[in-house]
Amino acid sequence: MDQPGNDRDDAWAVSRTLRGERDAFAVLVRRYQGPVFRLMLRFARDEHTARELAQDAFVRAFERLAAYDPKRRFFTWLYTLSLNLARDHARRTARQPLAQSDVERTCRADQRDPADSLHAARLLDALRDLPPKYGEALALRYIEDMPLDDVAAILGLSVSGAKMRVHRGLGLLRERYGEDLR
Repeated sequence: MDQPGNDRDDAWAVSRTLRGERDAFAVLVRRYQGPVFRLMLRFARDEHTARELAQDAFVRAFERLAAYDPKRRFFTWLYTLSLNLARDHARRTARQPLAQSDVERTCRADQRDPADSLHAARLLDALRDLPPKYGEALALRYIEDMPLDDVAAILGLSVSGAKMRVHRGLGLLRERYGEDLR
């Protein structure tokens, strides 16, 4: 996961933005564009749509910044807002299996080892295949490398509820795919 800046830096950028210094919001965009883009890519399946959704998430965050509660971590608030936008997008679009052209485009775009890209694409498709509540919990925990308390906050669960969701999600992955994801 991109290392979120410390909460004081976020609070500084939010307060400056709310005072009319729009450039201060760019600090938050730079800091969190990676995790937000990866979230959107899990829902969008193509980089162009994911970039548009990520941009929409930051626009929405900017427009709603006055509603942000500074007692919460900014990243948790932003990620929750972004997750809701991604869920809305997923409801509007039909679920389709991963196309070979998507895998090839991912391999070329990332300049990675094709086997690694294929593994990542299969894993992404497997997460998409799970009920969203489990796929989201697994992605937050293992792709974004978030601690369970942040996973819980974003998903609106207790920490024990987040642990259970991650555990059940892993069980579903093993049950459905076993060793096929390797």
